[in-house]
Amino acid sequence: MEEDGAMSWKASAWAKEQRLGSPAAKSILLCLADYADPDKAECWPSQTLLASDAEVSERTAREWLQRLEEWGLIQRTRRTRSSGARASDMIVLNLDVMVRDGADRCREIKAGEGDDGENLPANSAGRSNRQPDAEPTGNQTHPTGNQCRAYKEEPSIEPPTGTSQSARQGARESAEDGSMEENPKAVERAFERAYRQWPTSIGDSRPEALKAWFALSPDEREEAALEWERYVAACKASGRKLICAYSKYLSEKRWTGLPPREVEAKPVVLEAAPFGPLWQAARLKQLVTGPKVMLAGLTRFEQQLVDDGKATAEALFRDKQRKSGWPQINAMHDRASMRQGVTVSTALEPLAALMVAVPVGSETFEAWRLEHELRGWPWIPDPGRQPVVYFPAGGPEGLSDFEAAVRGQHEHDDRQEAAE
Repeated sequence: MEEDGAMSWKASAWAKEQRLGSPAAKSILLCLADYADPDKAECWPSQTLLASDAEVSERTAREWLQRLEEWGLIQRTRRTRSSGARASDMIVLNLDVMVRDGADRCREIKAGEGDDGENLPANSAGRSNRQPDAEPTGNQTHPTGNQCRAYKEEPSIEPPTGTSQSARQGARESAEDGSMEENPKAVERAFERAYRQWPTSIGDSRPEALKAWFALSPDEREEAALEWERYVAACKASGRKLICAYSKYLSEKRWTGLPPREVEAKPVVLEAAPFGPLWQAARLKQLVTGPKVMLAGLTRFEQQLVDDGKATAEALFRDKQRKSGWPQINAMHDRASMRQGVTVSTALEPLAALMVAVPVGSETFEAWRLEHELRGWPWIPDPGRQPVVYFPAGGPEGLSDFEAAVRGQHEHDDRQEAAE
């Protein structure tokens, strides 16, 4: 086990070494490194907390989290609470991955989207209302600074408030039994953000409020920070002129008396980035269930090759299968070669959770290439500068676990259809 703080130091040094081409991306990655668990380099800050600490908008935080995952620097896993509500994602830092050409990647994205300069990400260093960058001088052949950012952002005249959800999951999860092992500094930072927003904070007792805050569970802190505005609004609507102290709001858990929030409809589809966990889950689910096209037998020429001992029928059939057996996979590969993702069902999320990042060119990566060849599966297109591609955990030897999960999904779907 790493000594306390050793992993955070390593994670921070790793984040500083990255060359991402965007101050916003660097700020976000440094915050993630600061949150990182001392043992496992993992954390689960809410996007609100991350945006506040990195001094960017939540939209910028969302977009750069997706891009950092596509570049292989982080891996995200969706989490839910015991109530079934969505919790913040678990984020694992891939400390073995280095990005040195972020500026080039930003320029490529900008060129690929046909950006004229208006669609670059705002507030990369915490500025919401940035002024346009100066035009390049005569000897400047490439955009610099804000000009190489890859994302479209609408400027905001208001800074991130950090009011709702500001206490979400500032702590770290490291205990093997799934219990919460928290970072007191992160918990106190979340308290300060929430406490500053309370209407009576100037006259309240901060020590009492902080004590009440630490007495809550992580989920209760998150709910308290999420619901305070609704609570204050309910008090005013009832005609109450005075708002209780923040310590009383926390210790008596007064937000629990509010009517339930309207549940947002869960999206039924998600955008799967090429070579990412969702993309690979969709791809491999089709492959393990067999070809989707009935293949013709050997041609006369192919049969002659077999008769002459120049090829085997099995090898020729596998080649046919690779080229024509999965038209939808071929379409996915064509889009991925142009760095375009696909839209997939949210039902694939459990399969995506089985994926791990595999460095391109590594021994495991080549083992997956061989497995595809032996099974007659089409291999993935060239990932280009993508440092990692996601595959099921355990390498080809662990593919049986993924196949079992796919069979489980099919059986569940069959039962639902029968019930209907």
